[in-house]
Amino acid sequence: MSFLRGIRSIDDWESCALRLVAEEERKYLSSIPTLPDAERILLLHRLSYLCLMGQWGVIPMSPGKIELYIKSRDYYVEAESLANGDLYQRVAIPWEGKSCYGNLHLPKSRSGPFPLVIIVHGMDDSKEEHLATELILQENGFAVFCFDAPGQSESLFLEGLNWPRNFHDSISSVIDTLSDGHNCDPQRIGVVGISWAGMWVYKAAMADDRIKAVYDLGGPIHADDFHRIPYFLKTRFCQALGIEKPTTVPELGAFFTIKDEAQLAKVRCPVRIIHGGKDPFVSLDDKQWLQSTLLALHPDQDVSMLVFPEGDHCCTANGAEMRQDAIEFFHTSIAND
Repeated sequence: MSFLRGIRSIDDWESCALRLVAEEERKYLSSIPTLPDAERILLLHRLSYLCLMGQWGVIPMSPGKIELYIKSRDYYVEAESLANGDLYQRVAIPWEGKSCYGNLHLPKSRSGPFPLVIIVHGMDDSKEEHLATELILQENGFAVFCFDAPGQSESLFLEGLNWPRNFHDSISSVIDTLSDGHNCDPQRIGVVGISWAGMWVYKAAMADDRIKAVYDLGGPIHADDFHRIPYFLKTRFCQALGIEKPTTVPELGAFFTIKDEAQLAKVRCPVRIIHGGKDPFVSLDDKQWLQSTLLALHPDQDVSMLVFPEGDHCCTANGAEMRQDAIEFFHTSIAND
């Protein structure tokens, strides 16, 4: 509320966020000597999330936006290093001569190699936003890796990587990297695709048979009409793809759709579809078509769907139920429980 009271328009967003974060940083730094670790971890996460709010996807690229993102990342890393020790690792994923970075959490109470869940977030998210999901999966015996793929947050802001046509290949690069020396089992890999990434995890499963389970949270099956994309997503879309003017919008048909039976025939693993009945971006008809098509192509395959009738895009108000559902799905599909 302090933040909202401080802005008159979106033009004030960045400067107000920088002031608010600076005030909270001063409070935190003055209290460090007396803080037990548990309280320090909570405050570090609070700072990380405040910084994420300040660099929200619709805000134009600027030095202030980049500064807020770096602060968010660094506070997250400090908190998780303090909370988890060597069970938390920041891991670099090679990509076209540069690196994409992600956060790996390993379970605390079992020996590996562990079944691995890879979280691929949406276009205007950051990997630091999904800690609650990472931790509950970690607590339930999974290695969990959430990363900024090309065109997302750190990869876009600091590595200059735009969203490529072969975005899904970055998920295979994650599997390559984590299968070597990170105590993750390359035979037991599941992926979570959130929002726009929900489409791309299907593309990854089509191309890489090491993926044994797909959890689709609000993924579109076609997003090929640029003019129908809401303004705030269109802004981030242009940032992610490196679009500078209308004449450079790429042809999107084959790029941003999976509505093709020949493609879907290559998805040979269990699929769980989560959908909000009031999703304004992805229709229930589309997801029902996707489920029925996959079942027709693979009658012996587990393809199920859970609809929250009052749910919005990605069912943001149903986080607890979704996390429990994901635990049960991945225990059945990749944990051999």
